[in-house]
Amino acid sequence: MATALTLGGISAETIRELDELIVSAVRMPGEASRTTSAVTALDARELEERGVLDLIEALNEVPGVIATSTSAQTGGSGSVFIRGTTASYSQLVVDGIRLSDSTAPMGNFFSGARLDDLGRIEVLRGAHAAIHGGEAIGGVIWLETARGEGDPETRLRIEGGSFDSLNGHLAHSGKEGPFSWFLSGGYDGTHNDVESQDFDQARAALRMEWAQSENLTLGMTYRAVDSRFGPFEYYGPNIDHTDSGLATIYANAQLAPGWLARFTLGNYRESYDNDSTFGNFGTDLDRIVLSTDQSYEINRHHRLLGGAFLEHSIFSNTIGSDSDEYRYGAHLGWEWTPVESVVTDAVVRWEDYADYDDQVTWRIGASWQALEKTRLRAGLGKAFRTPTFLDLYGTTFGAGNPNLNAEESIGWDFGVEQGVGENHMVSANWFENSIANRIRSSPTPPVNLPSDTPTRGLEFALNGALGEHLAYRLAWTWLGASLDDQPKNTATSSIDWQPTANLLLGIGASYVDERSYGGAPLDDYLLLRLYGSYELRENVTLHARIENLANESYELSHFFGLRIPGAGLGFFAGVTVEF
Repeated sequence: MATALTLGGISAETIRELDELIVSAVRMPGEASRTTSAVTALDARELEERGVLDLIEALNEVPGVIATSTSAQTGGSGSVFIRGTTASYSQLVVDGIRLSDSTAPMGNFFSGARLDDLGRIEVLRGAHAAIHGGEAIGGVIWLETARGEGDPETRLRIEGGSFDSLNGHLAHSGKEGPFSWFLSGGYDGTHNDVESQDFDQARAALRMEWAQSENLTLGMTYRAVDSRFGPFEYYGPNIDHTDSGLATIYANAQLAPGWLARFTLGNYRESYDNDSTFGNFGTDLDRIVLSTDQSYEINRHHRLLGGAFLEHSIFSNTIGSDSDEYRYGAHLGWEWTPVESVVTDAVVRWEDYADYDDQVTWRIGASWQALEKTRLRAGLGKAFRTPTFLDLYGTTFGAGNPNLNAEESIGWDFGVEQGVGENHMVSANWFENSIANRIRSSPTPPVNLPSDTPTRGLEFALNGALGEHLAYRLAWTWLGASLDDQPKNTATSSIDWQPTANLLLGIGASYVDERSYGGAPLDDYLLLRLYGSYELRENVTLHARIENLANESYELSHFFGLRIPGAGLGFFAGVTVEF
């Protein structure tokens, strides 16, 4: 959970409202208090006020999540590890369309993703393949393009600072009668705090909606990114270029009393090109998805859930392991509320997963409002992950294995949320996962391991307010077992002080324990940051931040003798103007 802080004053309601809507748990809007899943929603604007601008940095505020780059500083391929798994074990869904799978990883998207064009940010943790399909062993990151609200407004944010960094974002949004719109464009560039890691990207986002009636809303979204990174010295210069675009059209409808439906058609295209001393490696992905999600409330005790999808993906790369595949399937679920304080649900999913025949997954969960401020949650689910094309067909570094089996997992969790007083909330979740047929990719050729591989750990979060002017938040993750030797302990925390209505000051810290991520051992580190903003006038806000305040020396990764250092002390300042 995250605090609800606004620049006009720290709200007394630092704990999120019980009726906050969560979408990712069942792919349909539902009250947060009724979900049986461990899910955290982040507020993009509140994070921006605290100087958190990058999505990968924001995700570290979620317990159970480690977001980083093991390849480079800003602009390098990003990795998100959820509950002790690695990036390829979790799904990325944007505007209802799955962007990542075992062959198309999420790293390129996270290399430069920002918060300023996002509205909904949710992190669903645990095995949820019964709702979302393959590669949802660790969890799902659910993102939606921002919606236009209120009177028409134009917003410009510019920031510059250390490492020759310059970021700018211009957005125009609003709502007039049944029409709403959000249109934005941005540029981000930096030389980073190390030689040969230049990064720049241009991006755009659009959402338009028309509430045709009380029972029907039509809309469309479009997102595009063109980024370049390098020349990064990895045994010689490397230059990465990623060009991607996502377009969707959708309809939200109430087909009958209690019957809600969403229909989505989307097309995602991504072109990646890497030039290095080893030669050229490139991939092209063209994916079309048609999906529907349904919810039917029979009465106040019973709700049916359902959905279906058809996906066509054309994938090609420069080593010749191309594919043209269809995937399709459906899920059916039932939510039962026997008494007002108890919610239970069960979902089963069947899908034809290309070369891996039929896959059947399931999930059951329960939530109990045991006391006025005490809620217990538990869940159990089956999930799977298919081999990547590189595992199946090999690379320039080694042979593949076309006889690999898909990985399967059984995962469960148990959690508690406890309100303390009026302004504090503490939550804890214990989770475990057992992965069968885990694929060991190195040394080549890849093989399925004969014994199960476990992941387990504890997620802890605490947030609230101390009086009218102080707000705080803490997220801590302990891993008892993980993939690729991840840090046993990670934590983020911050405290905000708002002495006047116009001034916000804060300090934050993040800690990462010893780890190796499958390579050489890395020392632990602690990073400190300061941030602040001042509302100069009603529509002009100045903001500044200092990153790595103590100038801590640390490394992001250390593979095959190559050390990737983290950024040192950095100062950044800018202005936001609304008109």
